[in-house]
Amino acid sequence: MHRGETAQLRYFILQPEYRGIGLGNKLMNLYMNSLKKYKYRSSYLLTTDELPASAHLYKKFGFKLTEEKPSSAFGKPVMQQRYDLILK
Repeated sequence: MHRGETAQLRYFILQPEYRGIGLGNKLMNLYMNSLKKYKYRSSYLLTTDELPASAHLYKKFGFKLTEEKPSSAFGKPVMQQRYDLILK
């Protein structure tokens, strides 16, 4: 989603049968290329602590965990996490 000079990555979801075969990497590469193409200066995303494989992927692409707070926005009590990426 366009947020001025920042892009928000939303709903990066793969069905279980499509996980672990490289699609996450492919989609993240496409996203990173789009950030550069459209000259975004930063990006962020919101997720929960229940998705360690997703967090690993975000960190692999340079996102840093910048905030954690309790939330029930996802239909149950979870620890909401915000990851940010500053582009050069």
